[in-house]
This record gives sequence, structure tokens and C-alpha cells, in this order.
Amino acid sequence: MSSGTVIGEVGGSSSRWALLRKGKEPLLFPVKGTSVTGFNPLNGDGAVFSSAVRAYFEAHEGAAMHAGTVVVYGAGCGSMERRARMNDALKQLWPDAAITVETDLFGAARGLLGGTAGLVLILGTGMNVGHFDGSQLYRPMPSLGWMLGDEGSGADIGRTLLQDAFYRRMPAHVVEALFGAEGPDAEQVVTSIHRSAFPARELASYTIRLVPLLHEPYVRDLLRSRFHVVAEQLTVFFDPDQRELIAATGSVAYGFRDLLAECLLDRGMSLTVVEQDPLPGLVRYHAPLVG
Repeated sequence: MSSGTVIGEVGGSSSRWALLRKGKEPLLFPVKGTSVTGFNPLNGDGAVFSSAVRAYFEAHEGAAMHAGTVVVYGAGCGSMERRARMNDALKQLWPDAAITVETDLFGAARGLLGGTAGLVLILGTGMNVGHFDGSQLYRPMPSLGWMLGDEGSGADIGRTLLQDAFYRRMPAHVVEALFGAEGPDAEQVVTSIHRSAFPARELASYTIRLVPLLHEPYVRDLLRSRFHVVAEQLTVFFDPDQRELIAATGSVAYGFRDLLAECLLDRGMSLTVVEQDPLPGLVRYHAPLVG
């Protein structure tokens, strides 16, 4: 018997889920100490994703497999073809459910803004942005990916700090703090990025190393320089009234939120909401709709 609604927030490497049932408290996954794999329909394996998610729910909450409604907000779901691939993967899990697939940016808009208007910004491994009018999402700025765009993202910051290290633009003590006494090995770094199945994720892994070094002037200047590029782009593609209030999510936006807010404010924009994960907001959005 079908029961309840499953909400999924699916990234390329990991995913987060919620089971909503009328009259019961929402259940959020993964539980502490565990993880659920992700799936990007651009280059991921849908069968591997489906198998891993099924195994997780069967181990932790079998009731989720009997949901009558499934709504997934996924990375890489910007085209009909990719949404169809995500839908096919979900059908292997919930063959009889009513399935809806939306983009991760739309999920961020609903999760962070609910039914109010504002600019929604994702800054994690990659970068994405759009204006939400309370029901529809508008994306006038092209998404160019980590090779040509994604400014201010983890991949972009990681690439910049590696350039600074190799081109001797980084203070020696910061190089040592980030890479050890010998510094980074150019051949090893370049090889690991080019051979990686997920090069953007590989680049972003270097950005994580900056967290304990936020007291360093070089690190703060690096982050400000990349966030100023983001702010400048927003002024090009969005009208002043559309970008006055900004809601942001993602590991970079959340981890470096004070500097991001500072750079946005320099361009007259206010960071009103910043969340590490939009799933709790999506639970609040969808809970009243559960029959």
C-alpha cells in the first residue's frame, strides 16, 4: 500500500531525503554517521544510484520504499533529457509512485524562500543562480560549468589557490599550511585532476583546506576576490529589484557566509538567508501538501 511522500535533494556525490507521512513527524536521511550516494544524470550511473538508495532505505527505513509520491530536486536536471534519466532511475525504486523531478536550484528556491520572491544562489562545488518570483524560476545567466564558469564555487576557488601556489603568488607559510613543507607537487596535482571522474570535486577539495586558515589575510583576500566576481555577475544579469535580497545555500556559501555577505553588500545586495542544506526548508514546504 502506497503511503506518504518522499522528498529527495540529490547532488552528484551525495543525496539527502525526507519521508513525510500525515500525522507523523518527518524523518530525514541520512541519519548521523551514514551517507546516501548521489547521482548526476549528466554522467552518473542510474542503476548504481538506485541500488545504493534501495539498500540504504531497506536498512534504515523500509517504509520509504512504499511512498505514493516522490519529488526529487537534482543536480544536472536542467534539460528534459536529463530529467528523464533521473526519472528512470527513480522508477526503479518507486515503480508505482507519482514522480516529479525538478532542478536543484528550484529546490533551493523552495527550500530557502518558500513562496516569497528573491534571488537564490547555490555556491558549493559548482555555482548556480536564478530569480524566484514565488512560483517560477528565471535563469538569465548561462551555466558554463567548472571549465568556463562556476565563479565563486569550490572548484573555482580551488583552481585559483592552486595557481597561486604554483605561480608563487601565495605566501610561503600559507603554502606550507596547505600542502606541507615540500609544497604541492605539480605533476601529481595536475594528474589527479585530469584523471578524476569528477574534476570539479577534486578542485573543490582544496577549498575545504582554507577553513582553518580564515585568519590569514591571503585567504580572506582570495575568497573576497572570487566572491566579488560573483557579485559583479549578478549585477549584469539581474535587475536591482531582483537582486536586492539573496538566499544562498551550499558548502561554500555556508562555510564562508560572512565574507560572501560582505562582498554582496558592497554591490548593494543583502544576504538574507544562508543554509548549508535546503532539505529542512523543503520539508516545511511539502509537509502541508501531504495527503
